[in-house]
Order: sequence, then structure tokens, then C-alpha cells
Amino acid sequence: MDSETDRDQACNECRRRKARCDKTLPECGPCKKNRRHCLYERHSRTPLTRKYLTQVEEQLRRVQLQAARVEARAHRAEASLRQLQQLHGERPTDNGTAAAVEAADHDVDEDETTPNDDAGLAFEGPPSGLADYSWSEQTLDNRLPETNPATGGSNGEDEGAADGMASLTVDDHEAGYLGVASGAALLRLLLPDAHASYKKSIPQTPLAATAPTLSEHWLDTPLWDALDIASVDLDAAINAYFGLYHNSYPLVEEHTFRAQYSQVIPRPSGRSWHALAFMIAAIGHFTAATTPTDTDRRLFMAAKSNMSIESLEMGNITLVQTLTLMSNYLQKRNKPNSGYNYLGLALHMAMGLGLHKEFSDWDISPLNMEIRRRVWWCMCVFNIGAAITFGRPLAWPNRNVEISLPLNVNDRALTNLSRSLPHEVDNVTTFSALIMQSKFHMLTNDIYTRVISMPFPSATELIRLDDTLIGKWESSVPSWYRQSSPVPPKFATGHAIMWWRLYNFRIIMYRPYVMRRVLRARALDTNYGDVVPPAVQEAYNRCLRDAEASISTISEFWASTPPTRLAAWYALYFLFQASLMPCVCLRNEPNAPSSTSWRNQVNQTLHTMQLIATLNPSAQDCYNVIQRLCGPFLQPQIHDHAAGSTPDSTTLANYPPLESTQESPQTQINSVYAMMWPNANPADVDVLMQDGLWNNFFTGMGPMLQPTIPQPGDAVANQFPWD
Repeated sequence: MDSETDRDQACNECRRRKARCDKTLPECGPCKKNRRHCLYERHSRTPLTRKYLTQVEEQLRRVQLQAARVEARAHRAEASLRQLQQLHGERPTDNGTAAAVEAADHDVDEDETTPNDDAGLAFEGPPSGLADYSWSEQTLDNRLPETNPATGGSNGEDEGAADGMASLTVDDHEAGYLGVASGAALLRLLLPDAHASYKKSIPQTPLAATAPTLSEHWLDTPLWDALDIASVDLDAAINAYFGLYHNSYPLVEEHTFRAQYSQVIPRPSGRSWHALAFMIAAIGHFTAATTPTDTDRRLFMAAKSNMSIESLEMGNITLVQTLTLMSNYLQKRNKPNSGYNYLGLALHMAMGLGLHKEFSDWDISPLNMEIRRRVWWCMCVFNIGAAITFGRPLAWPNRNVEISLPLNVNDRALTNLSRSLPHEVDNVTTFSALIMQSKFHMLTNDIYTRVISMPFPSATELIRLDDTLIGKWESSVPSWYRQSSPVPPKFATGHAIMWWRLYNFRIIMYRPYVMRRVLRARALDTNYGDVVPPAVQEAYNRCLRDAEASISTISEFWASTPPTRLAAWYALYFLFQASLMPCVCLRNEPNAPSSTSWRNQVNQTLHTMQLIATLNPSAQDCYNVIQRLCGPFLQPQIHDHAAGSTPDSTTLANYPPLESTQESPQTQINSVYAMMWPNANPADVDVLMQDGLWNNFFTGMGPMLQPTIPQPGDAVANQFPWD
């Protein structure tokens, strides 16, 4: 059924107001709620099918349940009213009735025997009927508003918008999500039809009359010919998206999208949907390519041609998905700040749509509820991942999020016809990576906040947080998702990224203690390990252990798994971050007992980067940086490898001891900082450096690099405690 036929079946009032109509006969939900005259020009016959009867039975069950709750509440209100009359000897009044209702509400809150009767639903509840929180505040045209009342103008007011005070709007079809703190919440309780009286009865030209028409192409873009989209295999690109990227980030429900793409069911949201389709194709082409290509950029431009600044005057889940994919794509295409901005828009729009909420009595299909969960938690992963990558403060709401994690179910177990949620399975699914990563971030957000805050956490505190919070996550990982557990090939990349992310997070936690240790050790020119507090030594050991594990697992993965650009992007990022640890150690302690291991790790990194460079050109840049940092310290290993022999202790003894780098600690700190957060801007430096954070962390080394061990009570010890 096309969108025109679907629109014709809406009632006259909903069509005139361009509101969503649930097409209920004889009176639709929105008209009944707002006491409008509901009239259909024609009535379609209800299908006598099992599916339809099941739907009607489910609706009847919900209506009966709601009626029972209302009746119980009315009885409590009447009982409270009688008590008030007996206490005060008053006759029933409107105020008395209101007081009784309020008292009844209070009773419901404290009545443990009726947990399903939530008094808050009067202030905050799901959208009515089949609606969601989608909204549109687009103006009818781009002309300036008339200001002369005599001409029928609006005095600058936009007749189609909800009020900016969030106090006069009760119609959830148009206003978006308005929570319990808004003025509209109280208005919904006191005056359910307030919206109808607030809206002025001024005829409006339908938006469809001014909207640009879509072209005859399968997917629409004004740049179809300019970008030569006809030469792109869109089907293959979309298949690649769902075959690889989707298994790690299931932001878009595959079967629904494919049905829309094939026009089996209507395509929603106009140009927004076309933008989403082009973004799916762009990311599919980018992630699955086996050689560098520019086709994905053309597809991104086609997606962007369906967006404009006016797009932000609408809110729907399709736009959220599109903005989120645009953000992630731009980050992978080395435009991190642009992607960061897109992600902020997506997050705000998602909260405006109430994606962070769900309600027990919501008349919404199980599949649609799962879609909302998947979109929200995909955004969680992208937002927190970007914050950590750039070293920026978290913008993700840690509190007041009341939506469950997605279910770990097989794709085919939940469809549009499902009337109940399926049971979760004990094996890897399309949603496993998203679930595991979301749980990880929810447990580790507090650690990250401490790491980028002042004062810097002590080694003892970091170890405690590691053992408690990260340990809790590790113990919650099911046996079938452990690092050593075999997973189906199509899920291998998402599974590997999760464990690389764990190593990287621990490296970020502990690497300041590695820097402090190696620079102080070089200054002393002695066995510094004897005077280091146990917690600091443990922090140092954990950082280097996780760096080595990261380098090893990434190199093994790249050697054993068919390479893709998606894997290349993540592998290079985590590999480069991990390799900085043995690099800085080798530069400052080239003759330490662990120097052979550090050389091996650096050489393994360089070898893997050369392999990755065939798919990700940035790998060559990273390779050059590592060579510049450690090239002079790799000579013994390079010499013997070129000779085709394995060096023994006698051979290595012939090489004179290497001198540590002559760069000052200040220079090394600045260089390492720039490589740890290559995309950070000067504002981020203020956040992470905090007026000399790294310099102060190494306070006591002095110009001559003579270390002083902070003592309890010292200012330095208090600001950057040892343990």
C-alpha cells in the first residue's frame, strides 16, 4: 500500500492537521482524545484473518486492563473524598474532588500491593494510540512572517510549532517527548483538551504542497547525475552494510529497511529516509572495500543532499539514525570534529523523541520497542567511544535513562508480526557486540571521568576501580563471548573490537604511571623498581601487559582474518595507541631487562602496520611515526634479522649499550600527548592537561632530572598521589 492510499484512509481531521491517525473505527484515537468530530470519507473493511483478530484481542485486553486501573483509582478517590467530608463536615466540591484524587494518587504510590498502578502515568506516559514522539516544526515556506494583523499575518508567531515553554502542549502527536518536569505534564492531568483550545484555527497549506518532489530514481538525490550514482551498485553496498557493519552496530532494523527499500512497505519520513539509505550504502561500501576507493564519499554527498538546516526542524527516528551514521562515517573519514557535531545533534533529537524512556503499558509492538532500544544503545556506544577517542568530557546522560538493553535474540525470532518478546539465546547474535559494549561503558564511565579530572587518581584507586568495575564486567561476560571463545566469522570483527577496547581503556588508565616511571628511571640511572610503591609498580605492569596483549591480538587477528576497511580502521587505532607504551619505554630504558620484549613488540607493530596500509593509508603515517621514535633503538634486532640469524646473548653482547633519548621530559610529554589524542583541539588540551597536568604529574624531576619521591602531606603528593 503506497503512502497516498495510506493517507487517504486517515480521518478528515487528522489529514487536515497532518497528524498521525490510528484509523480506529468508528472514531480514531487522536480525535477521541481531543474531542474532535471524527469523520472518514470512506471506510475500509476489516480483514477477517487470524492476524487481525489476534491484534484486536490484544487491544481489547489492554483496554480492559486500563479500565480496571481507572475504576480502581476512582474507587480510591471516592473513598478519600468520603473521608475528607467526614473529617471536615463539608459537602463535595470541585476542590474536594481534586484533593481526593490527589490523595488517591498518594495512596497508589505507597500501596505495595498494586505495583502496576503507577501514579506517575498521569504526568508522564506513552503516546496515545499508535503514535510515537515524532514531531515537525517546519514552517510552510522560507518567507518572512507578516507582521500586520490586518493582513491576516501572525505577528511573528509560527502557527505550526509547539510552545517554547513546554507548558501549553498536551498533544503527543506534535510536541515530542515532554517529561514530568515540564509544564505540559501537569496540564495533561488537569486539562486533557487544552491543546485543542490553544491551537488557533487558521487554515494551513499542507507541507506536502511545498515539499520538493522525489525524482524517478530508486533512491533520490538532486546530485544523481553529478555524482554518477547510476554507476554505483547500491544493492551490493547495502548488502555489505548488513553483512559486516550491522553485526557490530545494529542501528537500523534490517528486514524493515529492506522491505522499504524494495517498496514492499511505504518508505517513511520522506527525504530523511533517502538520506538514511544513501548513508547505509556509503558505510557499506567503505567498510567492505578491499582497496582504497572514493565511491563512499559520493554516496555520502548524495545522503547529505537530502538534508538541510530545515531538517533539524523535524524529529523522527529515521533522522536520528541518519545523523548517527553520518557522525560515525565522518570520524572514520578523518573528519572527527564534524562527526562529533553530528553526534550531538543525533543525541538531542533522540531525547526529544523519548528514546531514553519506555513504559510498561505502551501500546507499541515488541519489534518497535526493540528498535528504539537498539538505536539508543548504539548512540551510547558511539558517544562514549568518541569521547574517549578525543579525550573529551562525557556528554552522555548517565542518569534518568529508563530503557532496557536490547535482547540477545536471533534476527528471525522477532518480526513485525510478533506479539510478544522472544527468549534470549546463549550464543553470539547480531546484537551481542552492542550489548557487551554498552554494559562495559555503563560500568566504566566513572573511571574515565576520574582519569580526565583533577586531581589525577592514585594508582591504588585505579587498581581498585579496575578490579571492582572492570572486573564486574569481565565476570558478567558469558562463556560464549569470552576472548578465547570461537565465534562465527561474520561476528569476528565486532567480537575482537570489544576486547581491543578493553585493553585500550586500561592503557589509558595506567599510562601516566608508565611515563612517570620511565622518565624517573632514566634520571636515576639505577634499578628504580626497588623504591617504587607496590601500587605504582602494579599500575606500570598492568599498562605494559595490556599494551603487549593488544599488539599481539591485533597482529594475530590481522594475519588470520580476511581484511576489511572496518577492521583496518579499528585495528590501526588500537594498535598505534598500544605501541606507544613499549616505544616510550625503549627510548628511555634501551638497556633494561625488558628491552628485548619491547623491541619485539615494536617490530611486530611495524610489520602489522605495513599490512594494514593496503587498506588504510593512515597506517603508513603511523608507521613513520614509530620509526622516527624508535628506529635507532631497533638496530640490534634489525641487523640480525637482515643477516638471517637469531641473535643470542653472545651476539647481542657485541653491541655497545644504547644511550637513552636526549629529549627532555617536557618534549617527550608533549609529543606523546599529541599522539595519544591526535584529533584533540586546544580546548581539549585544557581539559586533559589542566594547566600543566602532565608536567605536574612529573613534578620533582627538575631541570637536572633529579627525582624526589613525594611524601605524605606534600602538595604534589596530595595532587598526584603515589598510591
